[in-house]
Amino acid sequence: MSVLHIRQVGAHIQRKVGPHLELDDVRKRNGNVETATLTRGLAALAVQVLTGFDVEKATSCVIDGFQDNGIDAIAVDETQSRIIIVQSKWHAEGRKSMDQSEALKLVNGAKDLFSQKFHLFNDRARNLQRAVEDALINPEVRITIAVATTGPAVLPADVQRPLQDLLAEVNGADDLDDLVDLKILGLSDLHGFLTDRTTTKKLDLDLHLSEWGSVQTPYQAYYGLVPAGEVAAWYDKHGERLFDGNIRHALGRTAVNESLVATLRREPQHFWYFNNGITVLAESINRAVRDSHSRTTGLFRLSGATVVNGAQTAASIHAVMQEDETLLEEAEIWIRVIGLDGCPDGFASSVTRATNTQNGVDARDFIALDPNQDRIRAQLRLQFDKTYGVKRSADPVRGESGCDVEEAAISLACAHSDPAFAVDAKRQVSVLWASTDDLVYRELFPQDLNIARMWNSVLALRLVDAELARLRNMFEDSRTAGVLVHGNRLIAHLVLSQLGPCALNDPDAESKGMLGSVAQLTQELSASLGETVDDRYPGAFLAPLFKNHSKCRELVSETLSRYAGKPVKLPDQRRVAKRQPQAPSVRPSRRPRISEYPNSRRKQDAVKIIQSAGGLEEGELVIFRPDTKREEQLLVPWIEEESARGRARWTNQPPAVNPLIWEVDGERYSPSNLVTTMMIAAGYSPPSGVRGTTRWTVENRGSLSDIADQIAGTETEFSDGRLW
Repeated sequence: MSVLHIRQVGAHIQRKVGPHLELDDVRKRNGNVETATLTRGLAALAVQVLTGFDVEKATSCVIDGFQDNGIDAIAVDETQSRIIIVQSKWHAEGRKSMDQSEALKLVNGAKDLFSQKFHLFNDRARNLQRAVEDALINPEVRITIAVATTGPAVLPADVQRPLQDLLAEVNGADDLDDLVDLKILGLSDLHGFLTDRTTTKKLDLDLHLSEWGSVQTPYQAYYGLVPAGEVAAWYDKHGERLFDGNIRHALGRTAVNESLVATLRREPQHFWYFNNGITVLAESINRAVRDSHSRTTGLFRLSGATVVNGAQTAASIHAVMQEDETLLEEAEIWIRVIGLDGCPDGFASSVTRATNTQNGVDARDFIALDPNQDRIRAQLRLQFDKTYGVKRSADPVRGESGCDVEEAAISLACAHSDPAFAVDAKRQVSVLWASTDDLVYRELFPQDLNIARMWNSVLALRLVDAELARLRNMFEDSRTAGVLVHGNRLIAHLVLSQLGPCALNDPDAESKGMLGSVAQLTQELSASLGETVDDRYPGAFLAPLFKNHSKCRELVSETLSRYAGKPVKLPDQRRVAKRQPQAPSVRPSRRPRISEYPNSRRKQDAVKIIQSAGGLEEGELVIFRPDTKREEQLLVPWIEEESARGRARWTNQPPAVNPLIWEVDGERYSPSNLVTTMMIAAGYSPPSGVRGTTRWTVENRGSLSDIADQIAGTETEFSDGRLW
């Protein structure tokens, strides 16, 4: 884009945004009002792009000025459960972007915000304190760190590095979803946003259908199969505009979306069978007769089109396309296209509402088919005269009448001796009943489940939750309240561990008063956990902290040791089942990810596995191997120009998160960050996520992921002999 486009953005800021900006501080110190207007206006514009706020609300989010702590705007978007942190860089010619020192300031400011150190920010930021604090204790909140610039949407490698390191530190290597992400908004994004807002132009899409059919009355519609790559290309070209008619945009990495991606990776030819498809509304549908000789194939032009159901499908396949477009070659999607020409007023809204509000089938619904659940229901009725709800209902079983399977699963997870189950209950509760064949489900609901233990765990968890609710109302310190909110399942695990099997297994525990100590234990252990968090992770963002398996295990061990006044050893943590190592190759076909193996429940941290086992020698050579066609086309020629670009040396020295020393600059990187750095240095924008451990290989041993698999495969036994 050109300087003309920068001037157009600047004119919009001066005309539409400037009048709403706070600039008195600049005038008082005789500063450059025009420059401040453009910088602050750019931050407000970035907020609008990411939230859809009107100009007045967006400008109220701007905190740029003295003591802004490296942050130019902070926005809390309650509809998305998202906090937006913005730093803006205005340059009249679009050549200057953020430098490394500014990136470090942004990182430090973000960490201070996560730690709720509002005394380090100015008055404008403190005006937003309550909204930020409320958002930070929301378990569903996500955070976007955004850099807005009048240049291209690419940052230099040395600038990107501290930002990527922050993401790696906060999100961890084994998270199911990223709690913090990074967005670079360049001139094209900002100018395109303004253009979209001022134009009435609708999207026109070309659609290639196979095995298609049609309905002409009462309203025109077509249906059939569309190549997954074609839908991904729509999203690649139009982004979120593709969903302007939908009730929501793409939700990012959710459990459902991860399942869609997993299907495309493992069995793309079955995607049509496993996916509900998408629905598109179009103002008009025109069929190209020349290219539509039969119902086998057909070419259609959709004018004024919008995807009203299937945003998650489109975004998920686009994510796979960025990773490896060859994975989409065999995948097809069921699509239904409805023409609005001749439809009554309000029909489009009715279709959108209906297609997005029909009840879906949850994984929990399938465990109702497990005969073991019938046995549990019968035994709970016989032993305690309580009702047990297995199937979802508009009136779930609660209180004195009994409990449902979800409450029972969470309670049993918190009562398990391994804190990993309590962490699962916090990070993604559906993991507890992913499948009746899943090892986690079978561990929580074995054939010989002690019904007294289950019911007592439910009663104890209710007492813990009630006490935590009371304690939250007592603390004005939002970080303390945050520990009680985000750490609730870990606190329950700590409390139930102190009750012990004697109380939990006793059928008469409630009548004997054996649960009477729960409230006091909750007070004491939550306070002890808070002290442990302050000691070990004083600046940590609490939401991901309490969803991290390894860190939570450390917190439990230290908290119980602190509480007992002596070291407390936790039981062995569960292991993944033994699997066959992958043979190395120069250009491997797409290797299965660790999370895709049977009986594996989450991605493993390959770096930690290798380092803890001493799997690689200090200084051992690690070589880059492309894992996608795009990487092969763009990175391989770049590496061939200078072979050091594709080589790194392994180090076991701390910090463990950065085990690779790149031969180009001698700096340390994580495997993923080094791939991202190479992509930027090669001159193209990296995808939102790269799994670096599948790209870096050791001669005759395979990738870092392969090596970690080989190590993990030797550690498969639970203490009682079961495989994990």
